[in-house]
Amino acid sequence: MILTVTLNPAIDVTYRLSRLEPGDVHRVSGVLRYPGGKGVNVSRVLHQLRRPTLATGFAGPGFNRLLEELDVDAEFVESLAQTRQTLVVHDDRQVTSLWEPGYACPPNSENDLIGVVERQLRNATALVVSGSLAPQTDPALPTTLAHLACKESVPVILDLDGEALLHASQNAKAILTPNRDELERLLGARDESAGVVEASRELAATTGAPVVVTLGAEGMIASDADATWRVRPLRALEGNPTGAGDAAVAAIASALTEQLAWPEILTRAVATSAAAVVVPAAGEIDLATRRSLSHQLQAERINHIRSER
Repeated sequence: MILTVTLNPAIDVTYRLSRLEPGDVHRVSGVLRYPGGKGVNVSRVLHQLRRPTLATGFAGPGFNRLLEELDVDAEFVESLAQTRQTLVVHDDRQVTSLWEPGYACPPNSENDLIGVVERQLRNATALVVSGSLAPQTDPALPTTLAHLACKESVPVILDLDGEALLHASQNAKAILTPNRDELERLLGARDESAGVVEASRELAATTGAPVVVTLGAEGMIASDADATWRVRPLRALEGNPTGAGDAAVAAIASALTEQLAWPEILTRAVATSAAAVVVPAAGEIDLATRRSLSHQLQAERINHIRSER
């Protein structure tokens, strides 16, 4: 069972309309509404891949029921006043996103969650902690959860940003999955291939664990103690990229439980990420697209660091 933790979940609302014009009144042609947040999206993709998963974290009242209605096992600590909303407006030209900040984490909630994670780790094959933190949550909490998993010899993926990522990079031996902007904020990586590769290798050396950097439409790279690998998409895909990174993390967690090598892990991650772009809402993938791309994509080993400028 792959255990996911979402510390600031959301109700994801997606509006579909032909054209978004600021200041105008719009008639929405379609609405999708699902329980979300990055870790929740990982569990929902894993469910589509028929991988056992359980989602936990902090949430508002009734959030467990919403996930169970989707046949996703859940044990959230429902201590938040309510669950925030995120709004995605998807028109024919672009995707516009509006994120609410979330509600404060009450005292003792962290201890309650640690208890849930400790208990569920006994049956876990991987731990994923993803996304932002609810206000007033200790930035060290993801690292604390990672240490619990390491005691059980359970591999850990941390998909974080800001203070939580900084703390994890200095204190946790876990797979980190920053995007290029997050890596740049953490280490000052330059916005070019050579700088990103160098920064990923530096971070992997610091943590003692692999680092996966998502590059959007340019694919992904993965660095460990021995090598750096890159997978480039075959073509740009139109759609909603909101849940693409979460789909990639789901693929990485799934592949880790199969003990696959990094070239194959990265290939699956890029294929699964692309399969998320072509569906309307985060937390879902197109399985046919994933199967097709998994057979076409190839990982290349990067032996030398050079600038592409």
